Formats: sequence, structure tokens, C-alpha cells
Amino acid sequence: MAYKYKNYIFDLYGTLVDIHTDEEQPELWAKMAQKLSEEYGADYTGADLREKYLLACKEETEALTEKTHAEYPEIKIENVWAKLIGKENAVDPGSLEPLCIFFREASRDKLCKYPDTDRLLQELKSAGKKIFLLSNAQLFFTRKELEDVGIARCFDDIFISSDKGIKKPQKEFMEKLLKKHGLNPTECVMIGNEVFSDGGVAKANGVDYIFVQDGDFSKII
Repeated sequence: MAYKYKNYIFDLYGTLVDIHTDEEQPELWAKMAQKLSEEYGADYTGADLREKYLLACKEETEALTEKTHAEYPEIKIENVWAKLIGKENAVDPGSLEPLCIFFREASRDKLCKYPDTDRLLQELKSAGKKIFLLSNAQLFFTRKELEDVGIARCFDDIFISSDKGIKKPQKEFMEKLLKKHGLNPTECVMIGNEVFSDGGVAKANGVDYIFVQDGDFSKII
């Protein structure tokens, strides 16, 4: 197979990995309220915790927007949990990776690679192509999920939005990746299942875009 580009920039969820989460289920918030009570002494009901969580996310986003003036900011979810816990017991947000993972896994009922994900990544590597990940995601969630599905080491570099404070389609998110590795936009392609975010960030940087969905790589392989 002759691959057209030198550099392949992938979205993750809905592109290489199939995932389903439900953060609205009352059982999830009851479980998290119990977790915060047992480990941090925080006093919430499940319903109250969900309400306060959503408010804290909104406040964090507003504060980040005011600080960076980004059109598409991406907060660190560990800061939200630290704020919720901190009313009772101040904690370092950086220490909350296990709590963030607990929340993610409690809300998730599906996580797997698409059938042709390994084949695609292996063929690109064998052809001498560079492979990058540009994902709108939370570092504390995604780092473990990449390991869990066995593709963490397939990428030449990984850019996670929460680690950069911005997300697709913010031009600067991809721009940081291109500049870091000295990539020529005309030699790159963005591959993802979201036309607005994946296609938008590609267009803003002069990079070609290939729409794929649910692991259908027929336009690439």
C-alpha cells in the first residue's frame, strides 16, 4: 500500500478507539459521593455532587477563557475534583489521577480498539510514516486508556487537549504539534470522526483531512 502523506495525525475516540460513557446516571454520582466521603471527608449527596461538579466545570472553563482568551479552552478535570474536595480537605490536583480514573471507569461501559486499528497503525509504521495523536481529552483518563487498549507506544508524539489548555478546532492546538516536530502541513493529514473539530483544526493549519468513523479506514488502507 502506497501511503500519500509523511505524517498521520489521528483523533482517538470514535476514530481508533470505540468508547461509550454515561455521566448522567444517578448511580455514578452516588458512587462518587461515597468515594469522596470515604477518602476525603467531603459531604455530598449524589445529586448535589453532580450539580456542583457541573458548576465547577463551568467556572473553571470561564476562568481559563479569561486567562488565555482561547475560543476553545480545555480545562483539567483534576482541578474540578480538587475544588469539590477542597471545601473539606485541600488537595493537590496532581495527586488526583486515581480519582479521575475511578470516575472515568465508573462512567464507562465500553472501551476497545476497532478491528482494523492495529493493522492500520502497524502498516503506517512499516511504511516509515510518522504517527501522532491529537485528542480532545483529559490526560488523566486517556493516558491509562491508551495503555489499556495497547496503542500508547504506536505514536511518535501524543497531544492531549487538557495538557495544552486548548482543544480542536483551536488552530494553535495542532499548530503546537506541527511546530514542535517541524512538520510541513502539506505533508500531513488529520484523520478523525468529527468534521467540526478534526476537520476544522486541519483546515485552519493548511492540513488535509480524512473523515473516518467507527474504525472504517477504507479511505486510508
